[in-house]
Amino acid sequence: MSSYKAGEFQTEALHIVNQEGESLDLSGIAISFRLYEDIEKKFVTGDVSMADGLNLLKNFRFTGQEFIRIAINQREGTCDDEFSDKKFSIDKTFRVYQIVTVLRKEGTVQTYQFKICDPAKFTSLRTRLSKTLRGSYSDMLGQVMMDHCNVTAKEIDNWEDSVPPNQQFIVPNWTIARFLEFICLNANKGTEAVYRNGMFFYQTLNGGFRFRSIDTMFSEEFPIDFSLLPLSASDTDNKNINAPGGLNSQIISIKRPQVFDTLWGTQSGAYASSAKVYDPIKKIEEDIIYDMEETFGRSKNHVSGYPMIRTSKMLLNEQERMLSTENIVDPKISPKVNEIGVDLAPNKASDAVVLYDYNSNHDFDNSADITSDPIFKGQTFKSNGILERKALLEILQQNRIEVVIPLRTDISVGTIINLKIPEPELYSETSSPTDKVNDHRYLITSLGINGSFFNASGEMNLECVKESYARDISKATPILDSADPEEVV
Repeated sequence: MSSYKAGEFQTEALHIVNQEGESLDLSGIAISFRLYEDIEKKFVTGDVSMADGLNLLKNFRFTGQEFIRIAINQREGTCDDEFSDKKFSIDKTFRVYQIVTVLRKEGTVQTYQFKICDPAKFTSLRTRLSKTLRGSYSDMLGQVMMDHCNVTAKEIDNWEDSVPPNQQFIVPNWTIARFLEFICLNANKGTEAVYRNGMFFYQTLNGGFRFRSIDTMFSEEFPIDFSLLPLSASDTDNKNINAPGGLNSQIISIKRPQVFDTLWGTQSGAYASSAKVYDPIKKIEEDIIYDMEETFGRSKNHVSGYPMIRTSKMLLNEQERMLSTENIVDPKISPKVNEIGVDLAPNKASDAVVLYDYNSNHDFDNSADITSDPIFKGQTFKSNGILERKALLEILQQNRIEVVIPLRTDISVGTIINLKIPEPELYSETSSPTDKVNDHRYLITSLGINGSFFNASGEMNLECVKESYARDISKATPILDSADPEEVV
């Protein structure tokens, strides 16, 4: 019988070094750690909790300029000496930037916590750029990270090109952190992308820096399903701990902080928005519209494929009806429904959010023809790319689920995960425990790893989002679907 623990890992390195080059192994006094990554955060962060009987705060001369290397790998296979290789392990050097919660325990022991982050985060906040950059936005970003943030080519493990390739941008004495935000907002994958301007720059714990489109994230699926159903000892005996049905494929707990918020979705531009863009040379103002339905019609490469709200084509007369009921006459009959008014479909209310901007025209050449293509493109607002990005970020906040699974070092954010979660219903032999609208495919947007050095095991907290449904919600028939014979998950 296997003696493995769920979430088991091996610590290869837990070392700290100060500015004098003095290094120390912390494996005997570190209690636990937490590490975080997020598709909307540029750098990984974390913390390490200590039980210190050596008075390191004095003897190691801490000032917040120290560096900690954490290297761990997950249990693999069915043998006691099998652990994940480097590709699926965590090996990162962090900078200590804060020490908090110093508590004096019995005798000479005190506890406290190191707050840590990737060193490049410091560089991005303290370094300013005043220079002209040319090429695609993805090229500019890569150049800045390698030239100014000490990032090597080996630390970049996934990099997608943006369009067009002939941008020119004069960085006006911005910090690198602000420049990164600008690039992520404006970088465009192309006219056929799932969401225009759907590029994200982030760092992973088991890899490096990535500049990826939401298209790629929707296409990359973790190969193992995770199940909420309990596993017996016979189910996991002599089975690879990370294989389907293994100990590390068990869902420990789930929580759904939010299923939807249409009020916020409306006022934040999740379903519709517009922009009024002025051309100072042509003296023309152009209206640009974002319509959720049009965006979903452009590509089927979504988490599941269909909007999670009834858009105009799903509604009677393409309008959202305001409905109320009459008094109950017969308790066995549903009360009569009356229409008391109509409103715009969510995807047609583009005036709810309006942006104002301008287009530059031939800022970087002396062309006499304003209709010709500029050699280098400057400030442009020719498409609804920024509106679509704003909508995407809001949609990724609408339907969220938090999942706790055993610690693994082979999962990264920006990946689709399948969660086998039976519905909270009573079942008969012919009923279905699955929701065919919400197929439980989710995009991992944020994760946190909680590990205990003493127990050599831990858990992983995943924040996942549902960006689309597997069926047209207006045509779904969940009661009839549940009558279909289907194997219980």
